[in-house]
Amino acid sequence: MPVVRGEHERRPVDFDMSSDSKAGGTEHKHEIVLAGMVNVNRDNYLQGVVDVWICRGCKKLFCDDKRYGEPLKASVGFEEVPEDEQWGILTCTDIKGVYMMSLGVKPGKVLKHTCPKNGGQHEFVVRDDWTIASDDGETVHRLFLVKDHINKVIEAGFYKLRMLK
Repeated sequence: MPVVRGEHERRPVDFDMSSDSKAGGTEHKHEIVLAGMVNVNRDNYLQGVVDVWICRGCKKLFCDDKRYGEPLKASVGFEEVPEDEQWGILTCTDIKGVYMMSLGVKPGKVLKHTCPKNGGQHEFVVRDDWTIASDDGETVHRLFLVKDHINKVIEAGFYKLRMLK
């Protein structure tokens, strides 16, 4: 195919934003592009962001969360969740702050969590509707599916959550 002056041959560009995975026994080279982000707010103030990336070929999601006041992660690259799981965001809210983390979830999975402020240890079982039992009095825990909140805001503020009750 001749290249017309001023046109460029279109081909996937690899900016070291690739990852290999084996799906069904065949190796797939992910071509990862930015899909969007999920903002996590505390009473209308931004507390952190989950960057959401997607493979252009297989549509698999990858996530990386960043919270204000915490250093960047030392890991480089894109973490994957098992094929039978989806990316979720677990929020832990008390009267003074919001802790958040992105993780792989599926119905029936047990999530172990230690609240960063008071050290309370919790075990949550992901329900069939992708939720968890949320409230123990001092803190409010909620689970959100990333795919349902791309380019949206999650409100995790203590006062706003208490008003919803």
